[in-house]
Amino acid sequence: FASQIFARRGTWGWNGGWEGDAYLILHYAGLQPRVIYDETIEREGLDAFKVVVAVNCDVLTQTVADALKAFQNRGGIIIGDENLCPAIQPDILLPSHTRPKEADAARALNLEKAAALRAELDAHYQRYAESSTPDVITRVRSYNSTDYLFAVNDAREFGDYVGHHKLVMENGLPTDAVLTIRHPGGHVYDLVTHRAVPTGAGDGLITIPRSFGPCEGCVLMVTDRPISAVRVEAPQAARPGESLTATVTVLGDDDRPLDAIVPVRVEFVDPAGRLAEFSGWYAAQDGRVQVSTQLARNDTPGLWRIHAQ
Repeated sequence: FASQIFARRGTWGWNGGWEGDAYLILHYAGLQPRVIYDETIEREGLDAFKVVVAVNCDVLTQTVADALKAFQNRGGIIIGDENLCPAIQPDILLPSHTRPKEADAARALNLEKAAALRAELDAHYQRYAESSTPDVITRVRSYNSTDYLFAVNDAREFGDYVGHHKLVMENGLPTDAVLTIRHPGGHVYDLVTHRAVPTGAGDGLITIPRSFGPCEGCVLMVTDRPISAVRVEAPQAARPGESLTATVTVLGDDDRPLDAIVPVRVEFVDPAGRLAEFSGWYAAQDGRVQVSTQLARNDTPGLWRIHAQ
């Protein structure tokens, strides 16, 4: 905020300019950036971070500058550009640039800077997850012992729609990549295709070879225990007008609920094969979810089925 007010920095909501390019460079370098503000630092401090990237931070409040100095003194790494407030000396310099007009030249420049940043940072920072190619962007979210690895194919080329203007590469390209995550001994499930994923392991890493279609993404769930079964518990009978509750439990190989948030599709199917209200996707937190449906007085009597995937 101080730099935006006193040095006219900021992206003004468009994620353009040098700040926007720096954010892309961090993704291409296999990092997982999070935007933090002056208030975030004042409220939460910097203990949750190992690397702070400060670009176009010409002006800092005293509170933020003191927090950055303390962060650096206890071993934190600061990456800054030539515009960084003189009170802070960056550990790694990331020189700013002006984005070229041509989209392919701009992307090539960002990829070149990402490779240079990796070369400097790799000796000091260990990524939790990454891709073998900067064309595939990764990000991890976690719940207890379970990780969720997101990956998106960003490989593109100029097409024949607006490509002749050289401003946008609108055609996606297929890409092969090897995803890695530091979750040794885990089991990997593709949450889009609903199947277990073959993996390799070694050096404390899980490796996942994957072929991506144009602009394709995936979400992989990495669990400590394999899924062994899905259990559905529900009343054997219910009358029209009553509420019917089904409990769905995703079990590990020890017959205990999985320590994860698992997407589960629950379907209430009437005797004619039609889906009843409240059929749909739910999140089984800690491996368990309860789903209720209200049976209407004019619903079809007979054998109803409950299906959980």
